Amino acid sequence: MTYYFRLPLLFFVLLVASKITAQTLKAVDNSLNSGKVEWLDRQVTTGNVPFGQPVTREFKFKNISSENLMILQVKSSCHCTITEWDQDPIGPGKIGVIKVTYDGQKEGDFYRIVAVITNFDSMQSVPLAMVGKVDKKQEASSGN
Repeated sequence: MTYYFRLPLLFFVLLVASKITAQTLKAVDNSLNSGKVEWLDRQVTTGNVPFGQPVTREFKFKNISSENLMILQVKSSCHCTITEWDQDPIGPGKIGVIKVTYDGQKEGDFYRIVAVITNFDSMQSVPLAMVGKVDKKQEASSGN
């Protein structure tokens, strides 16, 4: 083959290869974005909490994808915060709940974070926050 025939052939091969690569990348991108979660609450406020009294709040979310959602892990920011969630899959269109309990053993303002990891994106966590104030005076007055 002469040089003039090789150049268009090379251009054609590169064009086809780039189209195949673009379609493959688009398919991978769609598979990563196929599952979605709508968080109804990302931050909850407890207000004043009596000293020594645990306080529990719920974080609700909705599976807005066409696939089952699994909560793989919920990590708390300290040992003073306990998390609880349903281990079963949450179906498409269904609502799930994560319960977070703060022990209330330290007086003053608190800001506790929990990080949620799902099967839709196990490499990125979603932060949820519980905010409030533990009041020692409230504990003393509640005993009377």
